[in-house]
Amino acid sequence: MSYRTERINSEMRKTLSQIISKLKDPRISSMISVTSVEVAKDLKTAKVRVEIYGGIEDGHGKETYETLCRSAGFIRKELSKEFHDLRTIPELTFILDRSLQYSSQIDKLLEEIKKNDADRDR
Repeated sequence: MSYRTERINSEMRKTLSQIISKLKDPRISSMISVTSVEVAKDLKTAKVRVEIYGGIEDGHGKETYETLCRSAGFIRKELSKEFHDLRTIPELTFILDRSLQYSSQIDKLLEEIKKNDADRDR
């Protein structure tokens, strides 16, 4: 990945975080974090990985994610105001990032294994 692409990814992640935090849609009730942005070399598409705190399993998390996906056009328009030096603003695809939930499950399993080992040693 080129330095320019890495820089665009980083700046776009910061800007998207700001834009999403300022959305005034009541359906976006959960806290959202943009974990990463991967812009294609031709700058036509971008994969935006988002973490929704509180999980997607509850109704609010799912509604938040769906609303975010439907708001992609508006968010792209807001993004164009910040990145006016780019020829094209990429089309945004939001992807749910579950790595935090996955790592917490792994931590719980490891703690359970440690506890079972300690009980067996007694």
